[in-house]
Amino acid sequence: MIVVSKIDELKKLIYDWKSQGQTIGFCPTMGSLHAGHMDLVQSSKTQTDKTIVSIFVNPTQFNDPKDFEKYPVNTENDLLLCEKNGVDIVFLPDVKTMYPDTKTPIQLSIPKLQNHLCGRTRPGHFEGVLQIVAKLFHLTEPTKAFFGLKDYQQFRVISAMVENLNFPLDIVGVPTRRETDGLAMSSRNVRLSTKERETASLIPRMFALAKKTIQAGERDIKLWKEILRDFLLTGSSLRIDYLEVVDPIELQPKEKLEGEILLAIAVFVGEVRLIDNQVIEIPN
Repeated sequence: MIVVSKIDELKKLIYDWKSQGQTIGFCPTMGSLHAGHMDLVQSSKTQTDKTIVSIFVNPTQFNDPKDFEKYPVNTENDLLLCEKNGVDIVFLPDVKTMYPDTKTPIQLSIPKLQNHLCGRTRPGHFEGVLQIVAKLFHLTEPTKAFFGLKDYQQFRVISAMVENLNFPLDIVGVPTRRETDGLAMSSRNVRLSTKERETASLIPRMFALAKKTIQAGERDIKLWKEILRDFLLTGSSLRIDYLEVVDPIELQPKEKLEGEILLAIAVFVGEVRLIDNQVIEIPN
């Protein structure tokens, strides 16, 4: 495994691969890696010849400076995981490398996909995501890029950017890896206390309740959301950021429980913000 921090070093390695006709898989991350990230790596390894993982905590996508400062960093463990899982290159740039001084900053935005869910409660977040991902795509020149579906809105926003701007690559969504109790794996989970971790288990239990009530015939979307909210709020340290039902493609609010829906939530457990989602098919 090769670890590089400079753009010219990275570009030379990629040039050599491409001159040999090798395909490249890319997994952008912010580090503090876990088994869910390694699912991205393994998907890349089965679908492409070479795999690049980037580790960069991107400051432009944090609307809360305190959240940025508290984001967990464990580079030594990250590199060990990447090597163990057969990553070919880890790109480990610093902020100055990714954001050199410029008087003409660029902002990307896809308002229709960003106006709800995390885009509504975290202004500027997706502009920062699109900016860094576009830069990384240009630097790594991947054949395919792999994103976890836990960050479903991010997956849709990036897919739309690639489609609309004709990036020459495919975006691959990888299913969410979960803990034994169903909680989605997240780098933020390590910040939860034992009691908060127990409270966080209400999230997967809420999804189970959602499916159970649908199967029992509930179709009143307002009442359904109230049932789910009330269940989550049994957790004393849990605060709901949003609980929304949207179309899985356009991410626009659904008025009825019909067809295919995305049930998406963001909650604060103590000071830790957790997101999750599930696509649910509503029976006729």
